[in-house]
Amino acid sequence: MVPAVCAFFGLFFLLSCGFGRVPQPGNDLQVEAIPIELGLENAGRNPLGRLTFVSGFELKSAGSRFGGLSGLALSPDGAVLHAVSDRGYWLSAVIRHDMEGRLVAIGQWQIGRLLTPEGAPVSGRLTDAEGLTRAGDGSFIVSFEQVHRLWRYPPPPAAFRSRPQALPAPADLEKAPNNGGLEAVTALSDGRLLVIAEQYKNTDGSLKGWLIDREQLAPVSYIASDGFRPADLATLANGDVLVLESSFSWFGGWAARVQRVSRESLRPGARLQGEEIGRLESPLGVDNLEGIAVREDPETGTFLYMVSDNNYSHFQRTLLLQFRLEKER
Repeated sequence: MVPAVCAFFGLFFLLSCGFGRVPQPGNDLQVEAIPIELGLENAGRNPLGRLTFVSGFELKSAGSRFGGLSGLALSPDGAVLHAVSDRGYWLSAVIRHDMEGRLVAIGQWQIGRLLTPEGAPVSGRLTDAEGLTRAGDGSFIVSFEQVHRLWRYPPPPAAFRSRPQALPAPADLEKAPNNGGLEAVTALSDGRLLVIAEQYKNTDGSLKGWLIDREQLAPVSYIASDGFRPADLATLANGDVLVLESSFSWFGGWAARVQRVSRESLRPGARLQGEEIGRLESPLGVDNLEGIAVREDPETGTFLYMVSDNNYSHFQRTLLLQFRLEKER
C-alpha cells in the first residue's frame, strides 16, 4: 500500500507516465512494481538462446486477491496488460514503454471477479482460470481447469465486467485431470483457436490439443520437452505459435523453455513439436512462469512478456519479465 504522504507524488508520477485513467470504483488495486535483474552475470555465455532480457519487475500487493497469475494478454497498442488468476479474478494495468520498446512502468491496476454466463461471480470449482488470449475481434477467451471449459468475454471496455459466452469444448474433456486440462490457449492469425492440455495425454504419451474453428473441433497432439509441461501459448504476426513450457525440480528449481511451432504444422491431426528458441533456468532468478504474450513493433522489434504464478505462496514471487526475440542469424 502506498503511504499517504506519497499520494501526491504517486499521482504526479502516474500522470506523467500517461496513467491518467480514472479507475472504476471498487476495482482499483495497489501493486508495487520492483525492478529486478535475472542474474545473467553468473549464467555463462548466451544463457537465453535467442532471447535477450530487456526488463523485469517483481509485483507485490498487500491485497489478498492479488496473485496466481496464469494467463497474460496485451492490448494491440501495448498500453494495457490483461491477466487472469487461478482464483477467478481478472486484472488489468496500464503499462509504459520507452522509445526503444523497454517496459519501464506499470500502474493503474484494476481487479475483479470473472463472471459466469448467468452473470454471477465465479466461485468454487469454477474459479480456476488458466489461459487467456485476445481474439482478432478484440474479445478475450479464457480457458479453465477443474470444470474444463472455454469462455469468450466481449472486447473492452465491457470485457470482464460482462457475461461470457461458452465456446464448444471437446466431448471427452471431462476425462482430463482436474489440474491438467485446458492450460494453454491462443487465437491464431486465421481466426482459429489452438488449445493444449497440461496433463491430458494420448496413448502415445503426447498431450491432447485441439484446433477450434467456430463449431468445428479437430484434434492435434503436442510433444513437450522432457520434464516440462505446456503453460501458455502466444501467436506471432507471421502465424507461428510460441509455447511457454514450465518445469520444477527440487534440485534445479523453476525452469522454462520457449518453443516455436511453425504455422504450416497447424492442421488437423498434426503432431506438434516446437523448436527451442529460449531457455530460462538456474542460476537465473525465475519462478513458476505460466503466462506469455507477444508485442511486435516494426521499429523496436518483437518482445515477449512472461508472468509467473506465485500460487498465493509467500515462498514464491509474481514476476513480469520482458524479453526481445532476436532474429535468426
